Amino acid sequence: MLNINEYKTSPFTDLIERIWIAENIEKEVEIIIPPNQYVNLIIPLNDSKYQRNQTWITTPQIEGISSTNTVLTYPVGTKLLGVRFFAFGMFPFLKVQGKNIINTSFELEKTNKNIQYLNTDSNINLIDKTHELLNDLFSKTSCKEILQIKTFYKQFRWNDNSISIKEYCKKTKTNYSTLNRNFVKIIGVSPKKFERLIKFRKSLCSLIGTNENLTSIALNSGYFDQAHFIREFKKFSNLTPSNYQSLIKQDNDKIINYNFKLF
Repeated sequence: MLNINEYKTSPFTDLIERIWIAENIEKEVEIIIPPNQYVNLIIPLNDSKYQRNQTWITTPQIEGISSTNTVLTYPVGTKLLGVRFFAFGMFPFLKVQGKNIINTSFELEKTNKNIQYLNTDSNINLIDKTHELLNDLFSKTSCKEILQIKTFYKQFRWNDNSISIKEYCKKTKTNYSTLNRNFVKIIGVSPKKFERLIKFRKSLCSLIGTNENLTSIALNSGYFDQAHFIREFKKFSNLTPSNYQSLIKQDNDKIINYNFKLF
């Protein structure tokens, strides 16, 4: 069984979605993580290890946003600490470019940042150390570099997503070429690809957490119609929405448990 404890952090709530500690205490667990728009700093604790797409990981890692499924395997005894950043949120702390970590896991040592955690059973101590670490790493200068992307993200993540990117740029007097260049550098994909990923995540959340029909899910997630929704969903998951629902019913734990709130 994989136990997950989640914590909010302050003052970086606009950069960090949550801090989490996961521990596997019973038997080996394999989990499929759907495509997502988050970046994670993951630190194996107490000499534990895990597999990511059949590759063993034993050192602190940075995981970029993903446009494909990721398979994670946790042996018994695995304990991990993670910081889950919004897509732009890691940059002010580690200044790792998104184009270098998209769809992959990046060993933290390559950033020349030495992160060490004492072996301890106290989650409170671990969270305190994490807050200290984040405060030490934070750069106001780097934070200014992500302002344009943060503004875009707020529009398409939380606000009315019926506006097109072209309309958004015109309304906000944003130069698209500059926006695209910043997106590729900091997040690793174009604004259009990122918008598609957000819509997919919205639809995935509704598909799993509600009893809405596919047409309602499609429209509420920002798709033109049900056909557009099915086509896009299949591109990200390799399954139709209906097939994905069937798969969830067969093995709910394998797909969802680790992924917190899907959207």
